[in-house]
Amino acid sequence: MKFISFLLLGTFVGCTTIHFRSNNSVPVTFAGNPNHRKEVSIEGKRDFYFWGIEPDHQEVFIDEEVRRAGFDGISKVIVYEQKSPQETLISFLTFGFYLPRSYTITGFTSGNTIPEDLDDSAPPTQKP
Repeated sequence: MKFISFLLLGTFVGCTTIHFRSNNSVPVTFAGNPNHRKEVSIEGKRDFYFWGIEPDHQEVFIDEEVRRAGFDGISKVIVYEQKSPQETLISFLTFGFYLPRSYTITGFTSGNTIPEDLDDSAPPTQKP
């Protein structure tokens, strides 16, 4: 019974860490920009394994995510990390060996898109 309790505890208490950064490939700001009037939402996911031990952290470059979504910049950025009921169920069923974690980047853009010069064929999901 102790083993099952340990597995349940490990499933709900993972050591997952996502670092959100920028490398300045497109403008990203927390302040408002009067030219940015279109609200966008970009969703993504990172995978962790072995109760969040591997990898010890993941990096998400906000500007690269915005660029992959096709926008030339973003302002009033808010980042949400979620653990959905489906992700919790998957973590539980795999005994914590696989821990998916989702995030959503929201903000405002000018609506201008950048040319499709990216090699990534699967851009992040965006909501209008």
